[in-house]
Amino acid sequence: MHLKQIGLLAICALLSASAIGQTTTPEQTFTPTIKVKALVHSRFEASLTDSVDVQNKFSADPLTNNFRLRRIEIRTDIKLNDKFSGVVRVQLPELKGTNPGRVIELAYMDYKCSDYIQFRAGQFKMPYELDELTSHEDLRMIDRGTTSALFVSNSLSSYQPGAMLFGTFMKEKMPLNYYLAIANGSNRAVTNDDNSQKNLVGRLEFSPVKAIRIGANAQNIYVKDTSGVSYGVDLSVQQKIGTKSKLIVEGEYIQGVNSTSFIADTNGLLIEDFNMTGYFAQALLKVDINKSWCKTLEFGGKFENTDPNTSKDENDYTTITGNIGFTFLPENTARLQLNVINTNWASAISPGGITSANMFVAQFQLKI
Repeated sequence: MHLKQIGLLAICALLSASAIGQTTTPEQTFTPTIKVKALVHSRFEASLTDSVDVQNKFSADPLTNNFRLRRIEIRTDIKLNDKFSGVVRVQLPELKGTNPGRVIELAYMDYKCSDYIQFRAGQFKMPYELDELTSHEDLRMIDRGTTSALFVSNSLSSYQPGAMLFGTFMKEKMPLNYYLAIANGSNRAVTNDDNSQKNLVGRLEFSPVKAIRIGANAQNIYVKDTSGVSYGVDLSVQQKIGTKSKLIVEGEYIQGVNSTSFIADTNGLLIEDFNMTGYFAQALLKVDINKSWCKTLEFGGKFENTDPNTSKDENDYTTITGNIGFTFLPENTARLQLNVINTNWASAISPGGITSANMFVAQFQLKI
């Protein structure tokens, strides 16, 4: 999408919002509130396979076990009135990274005309890819999947500076959510974009019944003066079973452009030669036992296949994750998860022919 088209779209949206605001919006009062929250993820990781390290990579002299702080975040929710609000969230481990600016994860402002029309500007999560859109306070397994990590590393999802129009229709009966975002298409917390073109991201979510949500998203990206299309579909089912159990079943298929490989290519290949795909299915059963030592037990598993380049043979890998979890306080305020993760590569990752590896990860979550 060219800048002139983007500008015209933005002007039309603002004029529509202004008209609606003049006819339906009552006078707003200034009632500011600020809420501050903190989240800590502390974990232990161990490789269960010889010559594979805790990052699940081949090493002749591997680091086989490790304690680390996966996440320390502080989030501030700001609400000025019923129309204006915002969020600022920082990730403290990034302070010692190579790019200290990346400490700022979320920093955006919202303006709500109505349930149907809302605006967001700043740095926010792109409306793209089911795993990435799931809050890390409520991840089904300890980590998001390998496909999510691949798409994030190619700047197709996760946090980016930009602007978004979104809203909800039929909120009380069969909610239809829409999201339309314009973003840099580069990494988060960058001073300037790496090109003059912008990515256009769209997502629709529809709930025909309360327990089911169907999602579809698409993205037009610009790389090296050419463009490519990425798209995906997903399904989320969250159903109560009796009075004490809840079952979550989810799945997704997604396709995109491996922009990192395309940019590095020196053979003059086309952008279509760098497609990547992934799909997953997962299930999590939560059982309320309401004991003094544990409020909720979790049992779940996930199967995922990721292919970084569909043009290459035997380039994909599959991941199977088993999960047992313990929630000690309501709303995942204190939560312990234990995961065993098996990865199978279509091609060996080592001279010795390693094609399969196992990992054990334990993570404790604390919200304040």
